[in-house]
Amino acid sequence: MNGDKLPAPPLDSGALARVENALHASEEKYRRVLDTMDDAYYEVDLHGKLVMGNRSFYRMLGYQPEELAGLTNRDLQTPEMSARLFQTFNGVFRTGVRATWDDWEVIHKNGNVLTVEGSVQLMRDAEGREAGFCGILRDVTARRRTEQALRSSEERYRSIIESIRDAYYEVDVAGNMVLCNDAFCRMLGYTRDEVIGRNNRDFQKPEHAAEVFRIFNRVYQSGVPTESFDWKMLRKDGSTVTGEGSVQLVRGLGDEITGFRGILRDVTTRRRVEHALRESEARFRALTKLSSDWYWEQDADFRYTRMEGRDERAAAVQALFLGRRPWETALQLESGDWQAYRALLAARQPFRDVVLHRRLSDGGAYYVSVSGEPVFDGSGNFTGYRGVSREITGQKLAEERIQHLATHDGLTGLPNRMMFSQLLARATAAAQRRGQVFAVLFIDLDRFKAINDTLGHDAGDALLRQVCARFKGALRAGDVIARLGGDEFVVLLQDLQDGAQAQAVADKLLEAASRPAVLLGRECRVTASIGIAMFPEHGGDEQQLMKHADIAMYHAKEEGKNAARFFSQEIVSQSLERLTMENGLRCALERGELRLHYQARCRLADGRVTGVEALLRWTSPELGEVPPTQFIPMAEETGLVIGIGKWVLHTACAQNVAWQRMGLPPVSMAVNLSVRQFGDDRLVDDIAAILRETGMAPELLELEITEGMVVQHPEQALAVLNAIRALGVRLAIDDFGAGYSSLGQLKHFPVDTLKVDQSFIRDIGRSAQDKAIAEAIVAIGRTLNLTVVAEGVETAEQESFLRARGCDEMQGFHFSMPLPADEFAALLRAAAAMDDA
Repeated sequence: MNGDKLPAPPLDSGALARVENALHASEEKYRRVLDTMDDAYYEVDLHGKLVMGNRSFYRMLGYQPEELAGLTNRDLQTPEMSARLFQTFNGVFRTGVRATWDDWEVIHKNGNVLTVEGSVQLMRDAEGREAGFCGILRDVTARRRTEQALRSSEERYRSIIESIRDAYYEVDVAGNMVLCNDAFCRMLGYTRDEVIGRNNRDFQKPEHAAEVFRIFNRVYQSGVPTESFDWKMLRKDGSTVTGEGSVQLVRGLGDEITGFRGILRDVTTRRRVEHALRESEARFRALTKLSSDWYWEQDADFRYTRMEGRDERAAAVQALFLGRRPWETALQLESGDWQAYRALLAARQPFRDVVLHRRLSDGGAYYVSVSGEPVFDGSGNFTGYRGVSREITGQKLAEERIQHLATHDGLTGLPNRMMFSQLLARATAAAQRRGQVFAVLFIDLDRFKAINDTLGHDAGDALLRQVCARFKGALRAGDVIARLGGDEFVVLLQDLQDGAQAQAVADKLLEAASRPAVLLGRECRVTASIGIAMFPEHGGDEQQLMKHADIAMYHAKEEGKNAARFFSQEIVSQSLERLTMENGLRCALERGELRLHYQARCRLADGRVTGVEALLRWTSPELGEVPPTQFIPMAEETGLVIGIGKWVLHTACAQNVAWQRMGLPPVSMAVNLSVRQFGDDRLVDDIAAILRETGMAPELLELEITEGMVVQHPEQALAVLNAIRALGVRLAIDDFGAGYSSLGQLKHFPVDTLKVDQSFIRDIGRSAQDKAIAEAIVAIGRTLNLTVVAEGVETAEQESFLRARGCDEMQGFHFSMPLPADEFAALLRAAAAMDDA
């Protein structure tokens, strides 16, 4: 046996008949199943020739089976569809993967084009060879027409709502926006994508949303539309828009409630006008109730014959007017003269709101507004006038008050910038005509900001009022002083002979400003810086005089404050130098122009070096060596001090570590924090990062702050100081005694060191007061268990005094000047050698 299959034995005639009958029965069953299908079934050979179809297929196309015999599927399609269909069948033939479509167009027997959706798949014979294609078709022509009609209807619907000028909206039952037109989007300032899907509560304030919900809920419960209500909504820019609109239910095919729809019209402006009108009417009614309204009549000779009113002074008023003409009473015209008014009456002209006034017996003002019209009899003869009058005293006094507020400073009662500008313009014009000289003095208080920030705005306002009263007392009756704002004042001195008179007045103002003031139980002192500009020498118009006086004032500040300076071109040059300094400072850090010097701190008991303070220096290519007293305040003012301060801290810490790596003994490194640095939210994170980057031991870093940084907002300051202490860093109060700190607050701050301000050390040998202050500060420090450091020690006498009083450490030229890093290293090395010896 070779394993080959033997051929099947031939069937006898009976078996063959049975097979054929079974096959015929199967085919009949297969066809009956196909004919019961609602969808059309088809089979074609590989050339597209129709092999068979079910009843639904022929019924769909309107043919009898014999009419389609021999036709291919291309005969039943439009040319465009035939090409697409060939590609589809070809793809099924090549891949064997069944394909579906939803837009196959076929031609009905009557010539109409039907749209069908269906499928096609490959048929194989018993040997697995490709034999043809079969598939299902469904006539969707009516559905497509319905869908197209629906799209057209929706398009028309959308066109209609877009053509509406008012805003249209639709929301679901939860209030989510499902449809709106462009007018709705424009009204709220959103795009359509930003509106659709969002809840209407997103466009309302909570108090407005509650009212809208109540209205919608009423419509939902009752089914009755609301034709008009005000819907206050929030625009994208945060402003409120008022829409007057309607709301009605939206129902589905089953009459179920699916949402709400309505129209909104932007009535924001109209409501604002209506509100203003109501307010105006309310004010008018209030004034009417408070005023004395009278009805009066005059005869042809303009004598009052009748005067009626509800005023309690009716009898007195009647006695004043009856039998008299208006010009024969005690009243006077506010504007114009009686002659013009009498001419108007003689011409028989009506008049409105003619204002009359007089002084009452108590000295108060009395204003009345009169309106009248001529009266003629039946024959056209003039018989007199009749009209009404009402008291407008309150209105007039209010107008005067408003005018006063518009031209005067609310805090001091002085003229404000606007009024001073008018007075200065008039003074300039008069001086030009008469050839006169006058002066403008620009005044700015020194150290006012420190007091205002330390003691609070109420104390600052009280100080401004005190200084204002002193300034007025130092001026002549004809001089004008105004407050420009803040702590800035300006004075106009007229009828001068020369600048010496202006200087004399400025000296009086300086003296007035420097007197002590008691604020919140504390004695405080301020000074003033004054700039003087003379007309016509320093300027021929208002703008030049104000500008030049301002420049001169800044010059007085730069020269040490508490002084008056005249404007000059030299000052302008110095201002340019200041501008050059500011521009240079902005680039100093990145150009490597900044450096640090280091000043030693030594223990008074044994002279040992215990610490060092990092001091900033700047060498400018344009200005040379710039003193810290000039560029540090500028850095603080411009905000550059944040970046510079961070650089100083990093450089100082890195240098301290470098000295230790050189074998030098570790010393405390003191670094000053500026006001802006202390207020920077990133300060604590910056300190921690610098300590990590440089490897500096936290206990060797001491940060110096001033009293003013902590006493204004003690809770905030305490939080920052505690965060710094948590890093292990020490804290010192610099320039102690020069500020206005409270010892009650100071004891709560986590401070390690007090540094006595050098102003109390400088005259310790001559001033008993400075001695007492220095002793008191040392005593305070010892009581609070703090290290006390005296700054600015320059003589052996000062050192001896401080040592005797128990001061811990000193810093100053007497021991060492500020030195570059390498020179300080040499000093530290020498000091260490002496300690070892």
